[in-house]
Amino acid sequence: MEFIPIYYKDSLTIINENAHIGVVTLWSHKQAVIDKFKESGVDLSKTNSPIAVFGTLYGNGLKHLLANLLYNPQITHVLICGRNTGESLQLLLNFFGKGVEKVVNIGVSCNRIIGTSKDLPEVLYPELFRNPPDVTYIGQETDPDFETQLQSYLKNLPNSFNKPDAVEPERVKIDLPEIAPSYFPSNPRSHTIIKGTPLEAWKELIFCLDRFGHMVELEPDKRRKELQNVKVIVEDPIEEDDVSLKPFGFSIAELKEYQCKVKHNIVEGDYTYGNRIRAYFNVDALTVCVGKLKKNPQDRRSYIVLWDPRTDLTETTRSSPCLATIFLRVYDGNLTLSATFRVHNAFDAWLKNLYALMAIQRHVTEHTCIPTGPITVISHSISLNPDEGYEKLQMVINQHGNFKFEADPNGQFRFRLENGQIVAEHIYNGETLKVYRSKKAERIQYELKRDRAISEIGHAIFIGRQLEKAQRCLLTGEAFKEDP
Repeated sequence: MEFIPIYYKDSLTIINENAHIGVVTLWSHKQAVIDKFKESGVDLSKTNSPIAVFGTLYGNGLKHLLANLLYNPQITHVLICGRNTGESLQLLLNFFGKGVEKVVNIGVSCNRIIGTSKDLPEVLYPELFRNPPDVTYIGQETDPDFETQLQSYLKNLPNSFNKPDAVEPERVKIDLPEIAPSYFPSNPRSHTIIKGTPLEAWKELIFCLDRFGHMVELEPDKRRKELQNVKVIVEDPIEEDDVSLKPFGFSIAELKEYQCKVKHNIVEGDYTYGNRIRAYFNVDALTVCVGKLKKNPQDRRSYIVLWDPRTDLTETTRSSPCLATIFLRVYDGNLTLSATFRVHNAFDAWLKNLYALMAIQRHVTEHTCIPTGPITVISHSISLNPDEGYEKLQMVINQHGNFKFEADPNGQFRFRLENGQIVAEHIYNGETLKVYRSKKAERIQYELKRDRAISEIGHAIFIGRQLEKAQRCLLTGEAFKEDP
């Protein structure tokens, strides 16, 4: 049976296409291993060599290697020799030695190799191999006893087809599927969004939920994409016009109506936000906070709680507020507002609730004459139903492709070469904060990370490009010119 690779043909070195040994070099250079085989006297002729093929294995190529082995069952022995980096060696040994177990990763059902963190497509599992190959590791080609190990291996090599339980080899063709994750990997509790206006913040929130949210089943037939503890900061919480709002199903009139309802709806016995803030606990918390801030703008007790554990925690039949706390604080001369929500419906409720918080903040500003600042909203559980808001979702996703420069609030950098070193100058509002110098770009990279000097991912990528360019110019002697 002729060796015919169906994956990575150009990356393999085929020796004798009718032989039965496949050599895996792990992270070692293929040619270095081949040269060592030649030095050891191994026959590598196209007609007589017992070696069919040499190939590397970096981990991600394991599924392709296994698919090639299934299609070429005449490879009865897999000889592993090379530098083992990561878990490449263990992956191959465990696949045949321990098997796989069913798991779900990024919303996709797959087979995880037991004893490792490696996932394979569901179509790959050890039982597909009618005659599993013998897998042997003899060390790295640079080991002192490598030649002895290699010659001993080849001298004592049995033929798998002579085994009593061997069956007639048959090609098995596996088409490896494209991964279609239901969400993209991230820490689902780490997302922070910083935008200028309410609508821009809402659109970024929807995008993040769709891309990174995990599917959860809240109750039968009620599935949602959910993230936890999402933090959204709106730097300039101003009201927008209908031209901006209406394409996404909002109107300024409806949002203003909701603002009034939250501020003034204090019907006795009602659980609404207005009642919880201004009457429920026998105190008008908003009025008290205004008095505190007028008396002492640096007051840190202007903290409003809407959650009543006596009923909200114990009575499951009644409605409970989603808004849990509001904190009013003067920071850098401006009135900031921070709010926490127990749960949030991202499509319909998040923007409405933000507008309600804007009204509360403006009410305090009007009575204290303290200018408004940013609003921060933390949603402990925020979710959306992608089916119910499909048109809104697609509009947000399509608009997200519009690339726009966003300044890094941590400052900017200028780069130059000086006295045989790369110089990175950290600048904020035209003033130099710190100068980083090194002959190696990698050193400056680590120092910037240590100092948390970068906060915006686009800015980090730009800085990486400049450091790489400066390093290249330093080595070649060409003139360095910073990208605009």
